Amino acid sequence: MNKTSMLAPAMLLLAGALAGCSTNPNVLQMHKVTAEAIGLASTDELTMGPVTKGKEDFLGGTQLTYKATTAKGRVFNCSTFMTPGILLDPPTYSRLTCTK
Repeated sequence: MNKTSMLAPAMLLLAGALAGCSTNPNVLQMHKVTAEAIGLASTDELTMGPVTKGKEDFLGGTQLTYKATTAKGRVFNCSTFMTPGILLDPPTYSRLTCTK
């Protein structure tokens, strides 16, 4: 085998790994961040509705929107920007806003 025939599968594997960056929302992390942003003491006091993904940008980041309901019945419309993690890193969330 020559070097190019060995290099091609390795490059495909690397490209596949990078393409497989974490683009799925980490709902547990979002739950924690949302509870903190709303000012709750625990994530047990919060339920989240379905998460809707927006269109991905050129780096794979996307806007997520969802409803968050507290144990006392307050409902918040929330959104955050998710940046995908690379390889084994989890996605990160920024620009979290929750409005009544």
